Amino acid sequence: MQSIIKTDRQGADWGIIFSIGVCLAIIALGGVLTQFPLATVDPSAPDMFLGFFYKWQRADPTALSRLTAWLGFALHTLAVWVTVYWATEKLSLRYTSELKPINYVALGVNVFFIVLHYIQTAIFYDGLAQDVPSWTAQFTVIMMLFIIVAMENRRRGMFFGRKVSFRKEFYEWMKRYHSYAFSFAVIYTFWFHPMVFTWGHLIGFVQVMLVMVQGSLMFTRMHLNKKWIVLIELLVLPHAAVIAIGQGGGLVYMFALGFLTMFIVTQMHALNLKTWVRNAIYLGFVATLLVIYLFIRQPYQLNEVIRIPAIEYGMVFVTYGLWLLFARFTGRIDSFRVNAPPPPVPVAGD
Repeated sequence: MQSIIKTDRQGADWGIIFSIGVCLAIIALGGVLTQFPLATVDPSAPDMFLGFFYKWQRADPTALSRLTAWLGFALHTLAVWVTVYWATEKLSLRYTSELKPINYVALGVNVFFIVLHYIQTAIFYDGLAQDVPSWTAQFTVIMMLFIIVAMENRRRGMFFGRKVSFRKEFYEWMKRYHSYAFSFAVIYTFWFHPMVFTWGHLIGFVQVMLVMVQGSLMFTRMHLNKKWIVLIELLVLPHAAVIAIGQGGGLVYMFALGFLTMFIVTQMHALNLKTWVRNAIYLGFVATLLVIYLFIRQPYQLNEVIRIPAIEYGMVFVTYGLWLLFARFTGRIDSFRVNAPPPPVPVAGD
């Protein structure tokens, strides 16, 4: 690997190529998986209270099929956490364009477990979905997305390029621990699904594999590349839209337009677009909303556009508020104010 991939950009490029290759392998696996009978709608399933049933799970799971999924998830998570801990706590690393030994180790760990899950799917067709509801996988991805919004606030702002004032200690806390949270989120989502061929699954697998690549490129400049981060964030839009189309009921408008709103309000401001380009995007978005909610949907349904952004932005401030309370009452900060004034200088005679 070291003879082929030497720089962080090469690591990202090969990560994209590898992800596409895995998707082609998943498509090729389709015929093999037809031997497994799939579960039918179960009214008592945990997801049914949301009107959703995840059908890509075996009708006849065995203890071994379940064990392989959970063991794969646990070992994958533990192995990545070890690389994160070693890189952040044991090594004194600077951000460079050259890959370091720990980057090769992290990339190798993820490649190994991606291939392992592929083999596990071919033999057992099982994932964590057999035992946990699908909203748990959705929430882990949402958690990753709103933490990215919070972390990137200092560089691109949160609302049309405008920054929100957070304490610097909040950023330091996120910087120190986000890798553990992100790796858990994508590995949980990765092992939740068997590696089956639907367009929704394929786009989702590409996104989680690229997040794994992103994590593996820790302490490289590519890890901080704003365009690369936006690409990873934006992949959730087609994934969610395709899944929503399959579910029907107009959910596609909530997911597609909701994540598009996130791009327009927050993410695109990392791309240094020219003013006229941004204005053209704004006008195109408004025109799209007018067409949809005057001629396709009903005007009162316009609220579905802000549901996803309301959740993500709301969770940013909830997370900050909880951190602020925890930090204040554990003595990590001495004031709730963002910029606490310095103590007064003693004056002679006081």
